Amino acid sequence: MEKLVLNTKNTILKHGLIPGGTGVLAGVSGGADSVALLCALNEIKQELGFELYAAHLNHGIRGAEADGDQAYVKELCDGLGVQLYEETLDIPAVAKAQGKTLEQAAREQRYAFFERALEKLGARRIAVAHHMEDQAESIMLHLIRGSGLKGLTGMEYMRGNIIRPFLDLHRGDIENYLAAKGLTYRTDSTNLDRDASRNRLRLDVMPYIAEHINPGVTDALCSMAELLKQDEKYLDDMAREALNKAAVKGGYDRTELMLQPKPILSRALRLALNREGVYADIERKHIEMLFSLLAAATGSSIDLPHISAWVSYDRICFGRRQEKEDMETYFRFPGKTLCGKGIFFADEFKGDIIKSNLVGYMDGGKLPFETKVRTRREGDVFRPYGAPGSKKLKAVMIDRKIPREEREKPGIFLGNELLFMPGLGISDKVKVTADTRRIIRVQYTEI
Repeated sequence: MEKLVLNTKNTILKHGLIPGGTGVLAGVSGGADSVALLCALNEIKQELGFELYAAHLNHGIRGAEADGDQAYVKELCDGLGVQLYEETLDIPAVAKAQGKTLEQAAREQRYAFFERALEKLGARRIAVAHHMEDQAESIMLHLIRGSGLKGLTGMEYMRGNIIRPFLDLHRGDIENYLAAKGLTYRTDSTNLDRDASRNRLRLDVMPYIAEHINPGVTDALCSMAELLKQDEKYLDDMAREALNKAAVKGGYDRTELMLQPKPILSRALRLALNREGVYADIERKHIEMLFSLLAAATGSSIDLPHISAWVSYDRICFGRRQEKEDMETYFRFPGKTLCGKGIFFADEFKGDIIKSNLVGYMDGGKLPFETKVRTRREGDVFRPYGAPGSKKLKAVMIDRKIPREEREKPGIFLGNELLFMPGLGISDKVKVTADTRRIIRVQYTEI
């Protein structure tokens, strides 16, 4: 078995990249790396017990040259007996419409294409042909752009459903394999365009370093990345523990978070965003904004890529803030009253009353037909149980530090007077007394 194929098999087994019986989709551009990847995977698919498919995306950038790549990939897959999924897109038009660089649009559309291919073919893994030189170039780019520790750890062998079986191989290993097999491949002319940062790095900077400073620069950078991965994992574990400790209903205790040293806090905040499904486009400036938000007055908020963050008393919260949803309906007692995202259950009650702000026990004789269930409005008032008089409902909520996102729960009102709201309890005006003949018990359940 050739060195490249053996190395690929060992990498897959060592890192658990392909469970038995899994369908693997190889991204094949027609270039040397992807051709070698497809052929190597084809050699070991039976031994490792996985199904192999290929996917090719014509980006619509290089005209006839790109069409030639597509025809070549189809011929290669037909010869290997590998099913091919292919599409043609106009990436320049997409980039212009979305206001993105050609490189950014191509990357995003390529991975969206891979997901469509996975669904069509029933595969579970996307194999890409990144190797050690790609790894070293990525690390150098991140370093030049001022990346944090995470960026210097390089690419993972597996992230999500994307696997990189060639990450322990040099470009020379790939070229030797292709030559030994007599395999041809296509050359993308855009890879010679020095206007692209990665191309300039690959064609000029890395060769200069190898010739004049360190001939083993690729191995050195990849080795550094492996060491930094250990440090990053340790810090990530600490950040996860800190975030879990700070978790409270609806968010995280911001005082608890602010006790953490900055390296842990920054990772904890990124992890909190990850838990909300946000992985891309979060930059250092956004984390700095969150640092400031942690110490801001309650009610302060910021908008980040794909998500919002706000502070509510002792919590920092992430998500999409809900707009107020006005609703109004008559209160049914006894019975069920459906109201937006919840239900009020009312029944006649006999027994010992347990004081609770979540369950209301009211004098049924003080609940006229006009009683309604609705959301709060400007001018509403509330006289808490045992209070000497009424106050504005908003003031009561502020006094009790009711989070803003929980103030829009529906309540039971008579005119502008709140009679019961989960979390606030009942009004003194409908409390049960010795003269009460009929007790109505009310409970609220969110749907």
